[in-house]
Amino acid sequence: MSALVVWTAVWVLFWGVAVGQLWLPRRYFPWLVRAARASVVRALLLTAAVHLSGLLLFALAGLLINNLFAPDAPEWALAALFVVAGMLYSPLVGLALPARDLHPLEDVRLRLETAGATLGQERAIAWTACFLAFPGMSAIVGTAAVLLG
Repeated sequence: MSALVVWTAVWVLFWGVAVGQLWLPRRYFPWLVRAARASVVRALLLTAAVHLSGLLLFALAGLLINNLFAPDAPEWALAALFVVAGMLYSPLVGLALPARDLHPLEDVRLRLETAGATLGQERAIAWTACFLAFPGMSAIVGTAAVLLG
């Protein structure tokens, strides 16, 4: 595995955690809570739809980069395209990663409570987003390995 694979995957995941923890919750959680309209089921379905759509679009971008550019493009160009696609998707992954010093997902639930979510919505959004963050991390690392490896 080349150093370029490691560094681009690490950069994209670092960016995702930084933006997903610092900037995105103030924009995403209030919208999600308003759109759910006090419904736990709607909150769960919206969270799953947003995260799965992001994962699908990232996978599609990786597939397009691999099929259209990989045969002829230099490795640095593939890395640049991967970083752009990853920087758009990775904040959704970094949004729901649990903090080690708190109870599981308490930091996410506190932000949801600030956004006006009910207790049930907090649990549904936090656990759905956390569950879908791990396939997202795998997709980021796997796409980096396929494109640049």
